[in-house]
Amino acid sequence: MIARKEQKRALVLGGTGHIGSAIARKLATDGWTVTAAGRSAEPRPNLEGTKVKIVGGDDHQPAAVAGWIADADLVVDAATPYPLWLHDRDRVRIVANAVTRARHLTAMTARSGAAFVHISSFTTLPRPKGPIAQLSQGILQGLHSYFDLKAKVEAAVRGALRDGLRGCVVNPATCFGPYDLKPMEHAFIPMLLAGKVGGLVRHDLNVVDVRDVAAVVSAACAQDFPTSQIPVFGHTVSLPELATRICQLGGVNPPRLQVPSLMGLASLYWVETAYAVAGRKSPWPSLPMMLVRASYAAAPSAAQISLAGHPRPLADTLQDAVAWYRKINRV
Repeated sequence: MIARKEQKRALVLGGTGHIGSAIARKLATDGWTVTAAGRSAEPRPNLEGTKVKIVGGDDHQPAAVAGWIADADLVVDAATPYPLWLHDRDRVRIVANAVTRARHLTAMTARSGAAFVHISSFTTLPRPKGPIAQLSQGILQGLHSYFDLKAKVEAAVRGALRDGLRGCVVNPATCFGPYDLKPMEHAFIPMLLAGKVGGLVRHDLNVVDVRDVAAVVSAACAQDFPTSQIPVFGHTVSLPELATRICQLGGVNPPRLQVPSLMGLASLYWVETAYAVAGRKSPWPSLPMMLVRASYAAAPSAAQISLAGHPRPLADTLQDAVAWYRKINRV
């Protein structure tokens, strides 16, 4: 059994965010006493109707999280910070701080005897074989420190796991579904349904429901972590097709303009660079486009199927996502 006491207690860092709240909800449903840590302790719509306790604090400060971890049987880190902007002057510091944070968290968790689950990214997984895919991955890694940060933080966690920390790394594909509270300008579905997406790039991406990611995490804990790394994939779909299906649910027309993904990425890159030269931040950061470009066709992993079965239908995920954004007045 994972728990050291009769009542299982879980701490979800980033538990008020999109993926984190889905994990917190699932663990609570499966019998855990869950604490969700976020920037503040204010009630959140994505945790309404649950018994999840919300606490606020800075998880970069070891003293702020030491008490939370000391009372937990499981720590889930769904809050790794990352730089959004391409030319962020603090990006070296942000990467270094993120790695230091991961090392502090894993060390404190190991000392407490709890287990640790790190929510990473599909971008750290090996790409499909082929020179073009490998070249594309290398270019993206060199352009934006997001990719370097994710890889280095995951490496730190994997090192702790090799040293005896119980737990695993979970690598989800692009997440859709309910419980997202991001501002409208950073959320694809609300922007799309509001007619604020002027065009689309032609590229395949893999979409997984946040609830399927949460189910994998809960099952891995229940089975005492049969594997140390779990890729979680869903359905491969082109971005134009995905947008069309979302627009059908929203009763609006999809954008007509479609361009190759490299052209779209290059345009956003130079726009963001021009803003940076002028000392300003672009209203259209290029990172989301880079993540689309980094995505690829993939099937659900054997590890995720063994733990939680096959992913739910994409139609259900999109329908529930649109319904969620309507509920919180984003569309």
